Amino acid sequence: MSRLRFLVPALLALGLAQSLLHASLVWRPGEGWSDESGGDVSASSSRDQLEVAHKLEAEGQRDDAMKAYKALLRRWPLSFFAPEAQFRIGKIMEDEADYQNAFKSFQFMVKKYPSSDYFEQAIGEQYRIANLYLAGEPQRVWKIPVGPSMDKTVDMYKEIITNAPFGTYAAQAEFKIGLAREQQRKFTDAVDAYQKVLDDYPTSAVASNAQYQIGYAWMRAASSASYDQSAARKAIEAFQDFMVRYPNSDKTAQAQDNIQKLGREQTQGAFNIAQFYEKQHDTRAAFIYYNEVVREDPNSAQAQLAKKRIQELRPLVEAMPGGAGPDGSPVAVASAASSSSTATGTADSTLPLSGDSSGSTSTPHAPDAPPAIDPLKSPGPTSEPTDGLPDPGAASTPSPTSNPATPAASGSTSTNAAPTSTDNTPLPQ
Repeated sequence: MSRLRFLVPALLALGLAQSLLHASLVWRPGEGWSDESGGDVSASSSRDQLEVAHKLEAEGQRDDAMKAYKALLRRWPLSFFAPEAQFRIGKIMEDEADYQNAFKSFQFMVKKYPSSDYFEQAIGEQYRIANLYLAGEPQRVWKIPVGPSMDKTVDMYKEIITNAPFGTYAAQAEFKIGLAREQQRKFTDAVDAYQKVLDDYPTSAVASNAQYQIGYAWMRAASSASYDQSAARKAIEAFQDFMVRYPNSDKTAQAQDNIQKLGREQTQGAFNIAQFYEKQHDTRAAFIYYNEVVREDPNSAQAQLAKKRIQELRPLVEAMPGGAGPDGSPVAVASAASSSSTATGTADSTLPLSGDSSGSTSTPHAPDAPPAIDPLKSPGPTSEPTDGLPDPGAASTPSPTSNPATPAASGSTSTNAAPTSTDNTPLPQ
């Protein structure tokens, strides 16, 4: 009886061992044990294995096809058919909308089999997946959608560029990085991406679009409270460069319209600031910005009103300590500015303008600046990112090119974004 107690477990153990031997269990580091007996998903050679996987996939048995492709990669990782098996795994994942894992599968193929005929196709699939995320496809955590992420989308495009920096999709991927950054309203980063297209891929099909988008990104930034009026100037310069470089582009007319719109907004912005300062009884600062209106667009309706105000405010400014320089700043400041340049033009003696003939402007002085408020909009926090540009609250003297919408208290100055009364909605591309 006691012998039977030991005999039965021994027989059971022997039977289990035989079944394990016939099961073809294989252990690999990082993967553990796997049954590779396979049944109808296993074959005797890599070629036959690929045919089995193809047949299963064609019949719509994706799970079994996936197992067959993976079995091929485990048993014959260096075979001629291994790159195709890895590519097909990515395609099955992509067809099942498992885009993140599909992207990773293609990335594995690109890194492990860079000389494969499937190299370019894998990068093309990666580019297509990244485009889906750029268009709003949500990222997923444990298959649960958590919303789109432009940062992760940018990382995908960067991997594509790293995989083949001079390949078919590199220039397009860099351009799409700019579009992704625009969606985040990170306009400075967007401009950097577009500029990289021009620097690294100047003859690519997207080079002209990149130059246009530089202007468009700055134009959008100009309508944001987080950017000063220099954004509008940069936008105008970028559109002008676009028209010179690509005069036959179908976007040339739009670029010209954008330049005119930006010019009107700059003039209106300077006029609004002048009125704001005048209401706050900062006569010198108002005088400076009225001069700026005339300088920017002397034929505009705002310029005609500005000229009248300049004539009315001139006696008051001249009576102030230091008098009035060519642009309304104290004589000492104006003299210092004029002595620093030997190529200044002659300003209109009746309507003194700010700046010299080269287009530079002296830094005006605005004493007794009013408390920080927005003259055209009710105060409130803004969610606009600064994107690396100067903080709207950083201290500096008000200047026609700095667009101070919220001057600081007396004794300090600010460079907040200028109020505008025009429609800030960017023009369509």
